[in-house]
Amino acid sequence: MAEIRKPFPVPEAVTGYFDRKVLKPSFSWLDIYGEEHANAMTVAGAVELEVLEAFRSTMSESLGNGEGFETWKEKIATRLSGLGWMGPRLVKDPRGIDPDKLVNYASDRRLKLIFWSNMNSARAAGQWERAQKSKRFLPYLLYVRTTSTEPRPEHLAFAGTILPVDDPFWNTHFPPNGWLCKCTVRQITGREADRLKTSAAYSGTRPETGPDRQHVNRRTGQVEMIPEGIDAGWHTNPGRTRTQTLIQSVSDRLEAASNLDATRVLSDLWSDPFLQIAPKLPDTVFLPACRSERLAVELAEGTKRTGISPVVAISSRDIVEQANKKRTAFEDFALLPKIIDAGMVLRDPKDEPGMRSVIARHGKVWWQLYVTLSPDGFLRISAPQRRSRKQIEELVATAGRSIDDIQDLLDEN
Repeated sequence: MAEIRKPFPVPEAVTGYFDRKVLKPSFSWLDIYGEEHANAMTVAGAVELEVLEAFRSTMSESLGNGEGFETWKEKIATRLSGLGWMGPRLVKDPRGIDPDKLVNYASDRRLKLIFWSNMNSARAAGQWERAQKSKRFLPYLLYVRTTSTEPRPEHLAFAGTILPVDDPFWNTHFPPNGWLCKCTVRQITGREADRLKTSAAYSGTRPETGPDRQHVNRRTGQVEMIPEGIDAGWHTNPGRTRTQTLIQSVSDRLEAASNLDATRVLSDLWSDPFLQIAPKLPDTVFLPACRSERLAVELAEGTKRTGISPVVAISSRDIVEQANKKRTAFEDFALLPKIIDAGMVLRDPKDEPGMRSVIARHGKVWWQLYVTLSPDGFLRISAPQRRSRKQIEELVATAGRSIDDIQDLLDEN
């Protein structure tokens, strides 16, 4: 009997992208699309959370097991039948923009579109995440021709394009680039890129596709410029957008969260694989590290300024610099909420009103970082530095404090 082999495990970046999406019921695909779709799980017509959760949980299971459409269709049919949603059903627009419409999740065509769009956006995000991690050795992306028997002429114009992983072209042209698009990209070495560019079928320049076209979302009124040949809603890079929206959404949540909730939110953030690639992006971003009312109050008193946000952020450049020097592992940055929450706050030895030092101990490791108030009124921290006990004793003594006041951080594990 032939051996039955298990499928290769699906990368965590793929399943994580899908599982961490926020559930957002919607009446139309236009309600949540483009950048917002990278952070939200939605199915057109699924206006109830129970129905949307049925789609997400079954798709997540099929994605993790490497299962195809037919297997998933049986699972979702069972779940929807139990909820009374398997078959034609009249759905009312909660926003009152469009008339009631008939939704039928028993339709193979509709289910295939839902399965394809969600699975392929997750896989694209996972592929981009892997490209960011390996771009030092595989610095180029090659746009690979669609396998469709009826290819779109516009997409054929993209085929053979070879550009660096961080070229702006991939912000909008990372496939899929439309409904049921079968185009892909392949990550290649610099040597292979040079070799392929000698052929007329490959190009190291961006394809000429004409001017972008204006698209007005009739449901939201949002106006966007979309490259020619790309369907509205598929004009963003799922992985890159996920990273950007993740940072922004967490920053917004921290503004309103309590310190206890903030620690939980940030623990989830720093364990997300898409945050781990943020420092690798070509542009500098500020990653939310914690929410600290006491630091906001201290620096407000020291500088006589008001309206200081309690959200403390760290520059992605600081993370990259520390990682390159091998001084701080990425996992260490996950300690930032605890270090700042439980650490001892010291005034700057030079009495700089807009700076504080934070000292903390985690197990046998001593940490120090600096918090500064930026000119535009935001709290910024430096990368945490490991210190010896002697260095910590000197810092604490200079501030007239006792090292005995520093408590160990508690490990949740």
